[in-house]
Amino acid sequence: MIDFISDNFILCITAVYVLLGMIMSIKLKNSDIKIVDKYGKSFAEIPFRIRHRILLKGKWIKIQYAITVVLIYAVMLVRLNDIFSLPLAVLFALPVSFLSAFVFFESILFVSAFVRKLISVNSASLNVMFSSIIFILAALCFYFTTRESLNFSQFLLSQICLGCCYVMMLFVLILVLKEANSGDSILTFRNIWKSAFLTIMLFIIVLSLMSYCCLLHNANAFDGVRYGLADIFYYTVITFATVGYGDIVPVSLTAKAVSVLTVITSILCITVLLSEIAGLKKKPVN
Repeated sequence: MIDFISDNFILCITAVYVLLGMIMSIKLKNSDIKIVDKYGKSFAEIPFRIRHRILLKGKWIKIQYAITVVLIYAVMLVRLNDIFSLPLAVLFALPVSFLSAFVFFESILFVSAFVRKLISVNSASLNVMFSSIIFILAALCFYFTTRESLNFSQFLLSQICLGCCYVMMLFVLILVLKEANSGDSILTFRNIWKSAFLTIMLFIIVLSLMSYCCLLHNANAFDGVRYGLADIFYYTVITFATVGYGDIVPVSLTAKAVSVLTVITSILCITVLLSEIAGLKKKPVN
């Protein structure tokens, strides 16, 4: 078990923050107004000592902190045991695990503050920066797809990485919708359409890469034809906008699952997000 955690450390940490991080953000959303009234700043902007004192009062935060420390401690123990004796490895791994968990939490809070600025500030540079982060994540997962075909472990890892990108975009979509429906929203017609367009395009790109992974793993995923990345991008756009033309047909189970996910994402993005844009009043930005 420890060897598995050590070899798949990034995946384990990602799983912890995808599952418990969402719960953390929901819990903090209810108390964010009280924090602003008390300190005059948002949660991510208050001093880190006060921030962590507030964090450690929550049950889910304690669970997330504990799991993160245990995962990092297991990895450090295995790595340091190859260099030092077991007692020294146990001793040195303890402070490193606590310090690394602290850094992880600070990073999550920084990303949270950055996403809030993305959906509320009329700044093109923030949109470009955020899209660059998504593209970098997608490129890192395709480090494992440099060959002509993928074995199962490479295919699974690439799909998990792309799935994390998809979850991030879904979270941004939810934040945009909640911000647009809030009574004190500062989003206007001038800045929400840019976030909407960026969200839709990044969804299409991530879904295209998912389908392309299916093709690299199984050459018979789409009609038994070895399509290129441009063809798969065309197929994703057509499936996203309509139900497809039938010229490229998914055959494998994974390819069909990605196609269904594409249609569901299309319903979420086009019918819900764009309707919010149409109903938003066109008011000037101060």
